[in-house]
Parts: sequence; C-alpha cells; structure tokens
Amino acid sequence: MGASAAAGLVGAAGALPAVPWGYVRGLVGFTLVQAGLSTALSIGIGAAVALALARRTRFPGRGLVLALMDLAFVLPAVVVIFGVVAVWGRSGLLGDLGALFGLSIGRWLYGLPGILIAHAVFNAPFAARVFLAALEAVPAEHWRLASHLGMGPGAVFRLIDRPVLLREAPGIAGFVFLLCFTSFPVVLALGGGPGTATLEVAIYEAIRSEADFGRAAVLAAVQIAACLVLVGLLAAAERRPAETGESGWRQARPDTAAAGLKLLDGAALTVGAVLVVLPIAAVAVSGATAAGSLAAPAVLRALATSLTIAVPASLLSVALALALATLSRSLRLDRGRRRLAQGVRLAGFVTLVVPPFALAAGLFVAIRPFADPFTLGGPMIVVVNALVALPYAIRRIEPPLMLAGERYGRLAASLGIRGLDRLRLVDAPLVRPALAAALAIAGVLSFGDLGVAAFFGTGNLVTLPVLLYQRLGSYRMDEAAAIALLLAAVSLAGFLVARRLGGGLDARPL
Repeated sequence: MGASAAAGLVGAAGALPAVPWGYVRGLVGFTLVQAGLSTALSIGIGAAVALALARRTRFPGRGLVLALMDLAFVLPAVVVIFGVVAVWGRSGLLGDLGALFGLSIGRWLYGLPGILIAHAVFNAPFAARVFLAALEAVPAEHWRLASHLGMGPGAVFRLIDRPVLLREAPGIAGFVFLLCFTSFPVVLALGGGPGTATLEVAIYEAIRSEADFGRAAVLAAVQIAACLVLVGLLAAAERRPAETGESGWRQARPDTAAAGLKLLDGAALTVGAVLVVLPIAAVAVSGATAAGSLAAPAVLRALATSLTIAVPASLLSVALALALATLSRSLRLDRGRRRLAQGVRLAGFVTLVVPPFALAAGLFVAIRPFADPFTLGGPMIVVVNALVALPYAIRRIEPPLMLAGERYGRLAASLGIRGLDRLRLVDAPLVRPALAAALAIAGVLSFGDLGVAAFFGTGNLVTLPVLLYQRLGSYRMDEAAAIALLLAAVSLAGFLVARRLGGGLDARPL
C-alpha cells in the first residue's frame, strides 16, 4: 500500500522535482526537534505522575484521574487543541489569570510551545499509564523484602522503581517519538507558520494547496525512510520480560509515609491535573454554555457524516486486523515460519511508517483517471481511516488470539475444527472482548479524524472535526466549544464501551 501510494504520487508528477534539500533538512530538523522535546516532556511528566499514583493508592478522585488519563489518549486531536487554547490561550483560563498580574501568557502559544503542550496532553497520560502498570506489576514479595530490610525512599527508588522505569522507557519513548514525528493536526493548528512545519504538514500543503505531487512524493519518501529507521529502533528497544509468579496477596510500599515524597507526589499530580484535567474540563464547561447550537443543521449533518464514516471504518479495520492476526498465528504456530509471521504482523503497522496523506494521495491519483476523487471522498476516507486504526486493532486482537492458539490449537486440530468453526467455538471466548474493544477504539479514532477528512473534505462532505476546525478558524468560539463537547461526549461513550467490553485500554506500546 505504501509503495503503491508513492508510485501513484510519482506517476501523477511525471518526474520527481528538484526539491531544495535545504528546505527538506529544515523540515526534518524541526520535525526531529519537536518530536524529541515532546517525547522528553511526556516521558518526564508521565514517570513522575506514575510514581505518585503508585505510592498514593487511595485519595479522593483517583479513579477519575485514571479514567481521564485513559480518555486523553483517544480524544480527537482537534478537541485537545481546543482545550489547550481554552486553557493556555491569550483569552483562556490561564491567560485571564495571568492578565490579573500583568503577565501575557497566551502570546507564545502558537509555535513550538503550543505543540509541546498539546503533545504532552496526549502522550504524558499514556506514558503514565504504561509506567503505572509496570510499577503495579512489581511482585508483592519485593515490597515485603524492602520493608524487612528497612529500605528508605531513596533505596526503594534506586533498587525497585528505577529499574522498572528504565525497562519500560525505551519502548514508550520510541512509540511516543513516532507519534509526535508523524503528528499533523497539532502542528497544523498550533504551529504558527512555515517555520514550524513538519514533514506531515508539508506533504498536506503540497498536495492539497499546490497539487504538487512530485514534491509530496519526495517528502513522503523522506518521511517513510525516517519512520522505517524509527520503527527498527523501536522494535530493538522493546523488551518484554517473562511473567513473574506472585503469591496473590498485596503488600504496601514502604516509602509512602515520607513527608518529602508526599510533597513531591502532590506537585506531580498537580502538574498532571493542569496538563490533562484542565483542558478536558475547559471543553466541558465551554461547550455546556453553548449546547443549544448543537441543534443547527450543519452540526447534525456533520455528526451523521462522522458516524457514517466511523462505523464502516472501524468494521473494516477490525476485519483486516483479525485476518492478519489469524494468518500470522497460523504461520507461527502451525507452520513454524516465524519470520514470515512477523512480516505479516508488521504489515498491519504500515500507517506508523507511511504518512496517511501519502496513502490518501495514492488513492487520489489512482482513481483520478476514472472518476472524480472528491465524489468518492467518503469511501476513500473510510479506507484510509481503517488503515490508520489498524495498528491499534492488531495490538488488541493479536495477544488473545495467539493465546487461544497456544492453549487450544493442537486440540482443535486433532478434532478437525477449522476456519470459522474454530473462530466461533475455540477463539471467541478469549478474543471476543478484544474484538469489541478494538472496534470501539477504531471507531473513536476514525470519528475524531481531522487530517484525512480535511484532505478529501468538500462542501458536501464535512465531518465534526472539520467543522470544529472551521469554526475555530473563523473565531466562532461558542459554536466550536459546543462541537468539541459533542466530539468528546461521543468519544467518551466509545471509550467506555471499550473499557467495559475489553477490560481497559491496552497499557503497552505498540
């Protein structure tokens, strides 16, 4: 798919242009800088919040904090952008508070600082949840031994917490870096100009604004090469330790009573609340005051369009994920072809390497000789959104499917249970919750898509995220707030379905 997209772009261009490599180096340089800083900020805040939550297992609102951290990762990007502007913007909450003291807080938001804040809102909660899951998986025997040895807070961190954080950090950092490297909506909305453009934004502008498919092909090739290197590093850095047996009982940590750590943990949780809770709360409060505008025909049409795209996109994504995971399992367990099985699995992660706009543009130029691509914008958005959600769907479906094969595969083969009968009778009890969770997560991601919908969108094809972006661009903030609240509410409903049926969002990086 990635090769065909690139070939389509080259074919549309006729010949690759002489793109100034100084321009390309500038794009790559800024993309790397913002991704690196965003990753460092997200990992630092996430580790501090995770340690605080691991030590403070009981305080009012802890469950709500965990739910909001999970929600932040699946919220539509345009909703997070609106929340960041509502809190950090010149006329936002902190901007108004700073004005009381003669400070101008929001003037610097558009540019690198705004990009870093928005990326941290997305990724710091994700990092915190991964770190927290690892810290909570430390066997109770370790904490009991630490208590018997009289370990102080410094020794506990050095001998228990730090090794766990360092074990998980490379995989998390690689995944977060890749997400920030390919970020589009955040940079488009908060970048502030050409000086803060990334490769993804430059590809979009080359195709959508200038129809320069040759330049888009060159930039897409650069991004694909860079992402391939990053994915290779991510695969090499990811380490999954063997499962450790536990006694089943729980043991309190011996460092929870230290007064200094209480202050440190309080500060970390405060930073996390300002970073994550305030933007979500700002969306809720601002949207509630203008909820009456949600009855407007344009909003209802956009909602119907988004749902019409999200439902088939999620079904297609889960179907592809199930097919790839089943084929990978068959190659690995039944035929012993592990390398080929790994190749099939990695095929589902294509959109972590190939820019979605390159995929969209490949479809665009392939269809253009036969039909007007914009008349087929809806189906094309469905296909690209399904591919974008595919890595998340595979990440949910593959582990229980593989577990079912390891436990019951030989028995099913000896009884002659194959094909759909095996899926229904053998795999379904273990895989059904993961399928439901993958369906909900893929639906939420497709429902909140801005990038591909903005690429193919026309006057007759406007989704809720595109409508919100248009309202923000025309400074109709009340209507934008109401649309953001609607997006968040629908996304939350899908997220709750995923938690109910899938046992919580996956806390491991891809």
